[in-house]
Order: sequence, then structure tokens, then C-alpha cells
Amino acid sequence: MLQDVLGSLVAVLAFTAVLYAPGYVVAYAADLFGFRQMEFTERSMWAIACSFSVVPIISYLVGRSAGLSGLCWLFGGLALGTFVLLSQKSGKPGWSRRDKWVTALLVCGWIAFVLLMLVDWQSGKRLFFSVVMADQSYRIAFTDAVARTGVPPANPLYFGGSPAPMRYYYFWYVLCAAVVKLAHVSARQSFIASSIWAGFGLLATVKLYTSHFFRWERRQRWLALGLLAVMGAGIIPALGNPVLQSSLNGDIEWWSVDPIAAWPDSLLWVPHHVASVLCCLLAFLFLWRTLESVSRGSKRWAVVLAAAAFASAFGLSIYVAFGFALLMIAWVVRLAVLRDAERFALWRRVAAIIMLSAVMLAPFVYELIVTLPHAAAGNASTAPAPRMFSLSVRRMIDSGLLTGLPIFAAWSQAHPVLLDQTIRLLLLLPGLAMELGVYGAVLVLLLLAKRRRQPMPVDAARDTSLFFTLCGLVMVLFISSSVMSNNDFGYRAVMLPQFFLLLLTADVLGSWWIPGKVPIVPVTPGRRRLLTSLLVLGVAGTIYGALLLRAWLPIETPRVQNGYSQLPEDAFQIREAFAALDRVASKDAVVGFRPIDPIPDRQDIVVWPSEFYQRLLVMDTGRQILNAERDCATHFGGDPAECPAIQQATAQLYASPAPSAEWARSYCNQFGVQYLLIGHRDPDWENTTGWPVTLPVVTHEPGFRVLQCGDDKSGRP
Repeated sequence: MLQDVLGSLVAVLAFTAVLYAPGYVVAYAADLFGFRQMEFTERSMWAIACSFSVVPIISYLVGRSAGLSGLCWLFGGLALGTFVLLSQKSGKPGWSRRDKWVTALLVCGWIAFVLLMLVDWQSGKRLFFSVVMADQSYRIAFTDAVARTGVPPANPLYFGGSPAPMRYYYFWYVLCAAVVKLAHVSARQSFIASSIWAGFGLLATVKLYTSHFFRWERRQRWLALGLLAVMGAGIIPALGNPVLQSSLNGDIEWWSVDPIAAWPDSLLWVPHHVASVLCCLLAFLFLWRTLESVSRGSKRWAVVLAAAAFASAFGLSIYVAFGFALLMIAWVVRLAVLRDAERFALWRRVAAIIMLSAVMLAPFVYELIVTLPHAAAGNASTAPAPRMFSLSVRRMIDSGLLTGLPIFAAWSQAHPVLLDQTIRLLLLLPGLAMELGVYGAVLVLLLLAKRRRQPMPVDAARDTSLFFTLCGLVMVLFISSSVMSNNDFGYRAVMLPQFFLLLLTADVLGSWWIPGKVPIVPVTPGRRRLLTSLLVLGVAGTIYGALLLRAWLPIETPRVQNGYSQLPEDAFQIREAFAALDRVASKDAVVGFRPIDPIPDRQDIVVWPSEFYQRLLVMDTGRQILNAERDCATHFGGDPAECPAIQQATAQLYASPAPSAEWARSYCNQFGVQYLLIGHRDPDWENTTGWPVTLPVVTHEPGFRVLQCGDDKSGRP
């Protein structure tokens, strides 16, 4: 929709006050690494890097004490200060005309790509949404919750009698909510813009690593940036999906149970996790640069910024921060084993970073701990898993393809877990080969060269990157998260070794392709053909994946038997209904609807039509929801004691024949609800009696209605 395109562009501009200006002012005030003497491009890269490092944790602390309004005033002041500093035109201009054009095309191309991938396409009274909406719906609801309720936000998905503080890593949503306030855009538009800025952050981080970690020249830096658009060889198994399954997968990565997503995919689906990865990488880069001949003040500021970056990473994604902490422990041990000359200085700085980040995170950690007893008090269906992590082989390829074979029947009955883990282990290498593609081939070539003791130029950055890649892959292949059914730790923490593997790939390819450079590994015609073929597959996979994200729903809509045909009409009607509700109802109202029915057997379908429908409601409600999930969303915060009563009463409310209007009002009074939603997918939609036809109608669409069941004191008459 055009309004989302325009609103997202406004939000992109507003994000400069959030993810550019603060870092510029900090770096200028500290004269970080000679910031004031840098050319504009380099200053901009460090400004973005410093902003990603400090803004999430500062936003949390300021938002908690001064509210979102105070945070917005802070951003406004920093933006004004940055404008004044930029107007002085200090520093050297050195930026070639060619680089200006390439950078402008890259920035504009990325903005256009994200808008094309995430904004709904309208055709008459139908909205064709992107598959990414399956995840973004919750994050848009979280952003809206911060904008409505402040810091810490209330859990928008569960209302057990009163608003409950969210128990989640929500720092990214604070930034998005600040943009909602600054630019007067919707939570959806702000979150779309946040994906764009996460991409800018990734580009800046790659640029800084290639300039100050590997210290490459211009052509090799552009090569590393170009590799961000190259995925693995996942297109090979993904092309089997249309042939082997009745329903088309909406994402190219869904062929794998625990995929390693390409960078464009991660930026679209999980910009907050990518931002956490960037904070971790920048924390290490700050620490690495203290080994250089820089001023003592720059070294101290680097330690402070590294601490802020890790604190920000923790609040953006606990899983990524935990993975980075494990990698840093391994790196510190490596320094001791190698008897590195700088190990004692580095250990002191690491200790200082740990202490400073702990101080910054103390309020947030306390907030998480305080809410834990509420979650633990619930029954088994609503309480989180007792352990956050477990040891398990990553399921790259579905082990169920083999464990169900007759040959394994006896083993499956006697030792099902052992069989499953064994099959996962056997399928690990072929799964990695598909997921990593050209990157996996480069890793194998580097390891073979080291094993055969082939001559290789000594490079501390290369050795460190190879160490982090190997340790990171081992970590994510054998450690998984157990809070939810999804392996979120494996999905997100894998981006850490993935980043260093991208740099290693650029290192090898650059040494082959750039005249005058010494090949890192020997070049043979077979190796050259292999890597070229895998690069072509990676680019083709990225293009196919982008087309799939947008073409999935238009392709599935005519296939009535798959159940997705009515979703475009549902999306349009739900959005129209809530736009009408916004004109008469307060944002403080509580809304109730029927959560989705149980899905006993997914039958290779990743997201069912009823799940998409439920997530449309979550995304567009823009208010507190009584209960958005079948088992109650108390894992995001709230006392689960009320959950059984809510579940039972909601099931009775939406049963057919429908209860009376008096019963519905009693329900709303009991649970603090002001508005009820009912759609054509609900059992009592076609009832001619009961509350669906007797309660006052606020807004009505052909397949969706909003009815008022309680007193909305702040609403408009």
C-alpha cells in the first residue's frame, strides 16, 4: 500500500536521529580513533557503528527513567548537534565520484528491495502480504506496545486482569517506538524501516572490518560487501519443494528444519537479532583496535563502547549475546594457550568490559528475574521450559525422513532419542554443504591448506576469523535452545561464525581475483570452477528466495484446496476494520478474539492458514489483546493463573450456538475486555442469534466484525 511506502520512507529518515546522530556525537566528543580528522565516509561508518553500540542500552535506560517522550527529546537534541557538527565540514573530503554513485545505488537499491519485500501489495479489496509477516506480526505488536505503554512495555498478547511487564529482549522495539513518536508513523512502518537500517548497520560493520581488521584495499572491500547478497546452495533442495509437497514453501530456507539463513533473509525476518550480532562484532572490533598504536583516550573509549555494545546485544537478543560470550571465552583461552604477548592487557580490558556491561544491564536483568516467578507458577502447558539450552545435534535435514523407515523400527522403539541424534549426525555434513555452499567450500580449502602445511601468508585477522568460524559452527551445531520448540539459539547465534566465514571467503576470492595478491590457497582449474559454480548457485538462490517471498501468496491463492485462498481478503478486511476502530476507540482498550485451533499434524506445512489469520489479528489490533495464543502467551510475561479461566470462557463464547449478549458482556466484564472480534473462520460466525448479532457493531466487513461489549471510557462516542 502506498501509505506504507511513504510512511516507511519517513521512518527511514527519522532513524537517522536514532542510529546515526547519537554515534556521531559520541565519536566526535571522544575523537575516537581520530574521528575528527576522518573523511566523511569513514566518519559515517563509525557514527553508525557507535550508534548501534550505545543507542539500544541508552534508550532502555533513558526510556525507563524519562519515558519515550524524554528519549525522543534526547534524539532530537543529538540530531541537532550532529547537524551543527556536519555543517562545519571538518575532516578530509576524500570520496571518489565512483564510490559516491556506487554507494548511492546500493543504499537506494536496498531501500527499494526491503519495501518491495515487506509492504503489502493491494489488488482491489485484497492485500497480498509477504511471508515475512508470519514473524513480523508479533514484533510489530511489541513495537506498538512500547509506543503505547512505555518502557518496560506491557505484554500485548496476554491480559490476566492487568497489564503485565514484558519478559523478553525488547531493546530494538524501544528504538522503533521512538521513531513512531518522532515521525508519527505506524508501528508497522517503523519496523519496516528498522530492517532497512539493520542493513545499513551490516554494511557499515563489513566496511569497518575490511578496513580495520583485515585492512584490505578498495576492490576487496567491495567484494566482501557483494558477498552479502550470495547465499549457500539451498536452492538445490528448495527446488524440490514444488514437486514433493502439495503446498509451496514461502521461504527458500524452509527446506531445512534448522536453517542457516542468508543475510538478506535474516535482515527481513529478524533485524533485531542481526542488530545484536552487529553489536557483538563491533564490541570485538573495538577491543581489537586497542592493540593498535592509538591514543590512551581512544583505548579507554573503545573499552567503554565495547561494554555498551555487549549490553545492547544482550537486550537485543539474549541468544546472540550468549553465543558471543561463549566465543569470547574460547578466544581468551586461546590467547593463554598461544601465550600471546598482549594477553594480559586484553584480559584486563575484557574484565573491564564485563564489569561495565554488567552495571549497564543490572536494571534489565533484575526486571527479567522479577517476572520469572510469575511464569514459573503456571502449569506445564504455560510455563517455560526449565532449561534455556540443551546439548543436541542440529537438525539441518529432517531426521524423520529416515527414522521412520522399517529398518530402524526396532531401534526407534527401544532408543528413539539415540536414533534421532544419530541420524541427525549422519545428515549434518550434507545439510551443511547445502546451507553454506561457496562459504563451506572455502572453509574446506582453508582447512586442507592448514593440514597439508601449505604456504599461507601469516595474518592475525585471518587466523582469528578461522578460529571464530570453527568454534562458532561447533557451538551452534551441538547446542540448542529449549525454551520453545524452535531452536532460536541455533538460528540466531550462527550469524556470528557466518560473518567471519564471509570475510574468509572474500579473503580467498580476493587473493585469486585481484592482480598482484598472493593466493591464500593454491588455485587450480577445478577449484576455480567449483567456487564459480557455487557463487552462481548462491546468487540464483538469493533471487529465487526474494521472488518466493512475494510470489508465494499470489501462487497459493488460486489453490483452494490448500486453504490460503481467502487470506488476501482477510488481510484487507481486518486492516479496514481496525482503521475504522481507530477512529472511535481508545488505544487503551482491551480486545478479545478466539485463538487458533490446535494443529495436530503439520504435514510439512510450516505456517497454516489459521496461523496467518491469527497473526494478521495480532499485527493490526494495535491494542492490548486478552489472549493471542491457544496456550496463553505468558512466556512473554504475565501471571498464567488466569489462563485456564480465559481459555475455558473463550471456548464457550465462540462455540455454536453462540451465547447471549448478556453472557458476552459478563465475559468482557470478568476479563476487562471492551471489544470482541469475530470472523468467518469462527464457529459462531453464521449464527442468527446470540452476541455476534445482538452486541453493538463498531465496524463491519463481509467476513469480519468488531463489536463493543464493555465501556470504553476513553473512546470517542
